[in-house]
Amino acid sequence: GYGKFWKSKKRYRVLKGGKGSKKSATTALNIIKRMMKYPGSNTLVVRQIMDTHRTSTFAQLKWAQNRLGVSHLWKCTTSPLEMTYISTGQKILFRGFDDVLKLASTTVPSGYLCWVWVEEAFEIDSEDDFDKLDLSVPRGAVPAPLFKQTTITFNPWSERHWLKARFFDCDNPDVDKFTTTYHCNEFLDETDRA
Repeated sequence: GYGKFWKSKKRYRVLKGGKGSKKSATTALNIIKRMMKYPGSNTLVVRQIMDTHRTSTFAQLKWAQNRLGVSHLWKCTTSPLEMTYISTGQKILFRGFDDVLKLASTTVPSGYLCWVWVEEAFEIDSEDDFDKLDLSVPRGAVPAPLFKQTTITFNPWSERHWLKARFFDCDNPDVDKFTTTYHCNEFLDETDRA
């Protein structure tokens, strides 16, 4: 159920999915695979609260490294919270919207900060805060075959949340939007499905 999502290179990949739909697992696998495929790429992972990364996105990306059998190729540190692809120095950085002004100054020591993953985007109340991130990261030209992309993942929303109007109520050629359910998740067992 994630083939088009996996291959998308549009500016925005927006993924709404219920619990157990493997949206975070698939995004984590995709990020690790892409970074190893594209030298010079770097990724910024953002949640509403910085302190929630360790037990969510950071753990999910470590799971993805293990699942792909490449954990020995990555250095993962908790202070600072980041992951480094050892052979190239590419980074996965973690930040929070609880200090949105610092997001604008996020940089990497080498290559290009071309990909952003906003996890649990429904928690971000302010569209203005998202705009600050979106206008700042990724910025500047990136050489081919690299490309800029922001991946936004979240559980279903309130009808009044800004995510719905911005990404789902309009047709924007720069947006690939997806809705998934637990039916897409081969990692669940019969107990989970029930």
